[in-house]
Amino acid sequence: MSKCKLALVADAVFVLSVRTFTERIKHIEQHFSDLGVDFEFIFDFDPPELTDEYLTEHFGESDMAIPHKSLVLKHMQAWRLGIERGCKRILVFEDDVILNKGFCLGLYQVIDEINKLPEGYLIFLGGSDTKVSDDFFLHHGPLIPQPIATTEGYLCDTEALNRRFEWLHKNKICLPADHLIKHIDEACGTLHYWLEKPLVQQGSVSGKFGTVLDANRKKHSRYYNIVRYRWNQFRRRKLKKWVVKVRSWLGFS
Repeated sequence: MSKCKLALVADAVFVLSVRTFTERIKHIEQHFSDLGVDFEFIFDFDPPELTDEYLTEHFGESDMAIPHKSLVLKHMQAWRLGIERGCKRILVFEDDVILNKGFCLGLYQVIDEINKLPEGYLIFLGGSDTKVSDDFFLHHGPLIPQPIATTEGYLCDTEALNRRFEWLHKNKICLPADHLIKHIDEACGTLHYWLEKPLVQQGSVSGKFGTVLDANRKKHSRYYNIVRYRWNQFRRRKLKKWVVKVRSWLGFS
């Protein structure tokens, strides 16, 4: 099998995980190996390592649980390593990520467009079951301007990383990773883009794994979450795209 040449797209690939998450670690090792993807786990800032003093220093008042705070710090560690190593771009994945068929080819196909972007950007790679506006389906071009929705997989450049740490040096953290990235990047002028065709999925949403952080999904069985995920994929993306396109052709939008 040919190796996935992600070095053409990013200088480093980080996967955020916890040392005790053996099922997810095994999944990533096998999944990425099958695709020929070189990557590095980030196990820093596992929940047992976090002291009250450290959390008080970096976090403000919020209802975030320790696992959410740990995940934020892991994202930050990926950004920090990207800066320290002089990376032009990095890819960041959470450990429940599933790379869709054609993942590498999908990135190769948009890299020329990414290279044209002004410095300070994030490319969101997921969102297959996420609500989007009608404009999403009418946009021309492979990169669609829209804020990140979740953080299972994204690509960003070093300017975006530097801007985040400038903000973090002046502010405490009060939001989970997805909302925090969206908030900081909006405040700092970092633009977000989606791909028309998602390249990754969240295994904890699709039902491959039990969820660790989402209290709502914990209330339901894995089978229920699988069915809901597939229904949301269909109605929010495939069905809505068809409806929006038909309305556009008929001149109703």
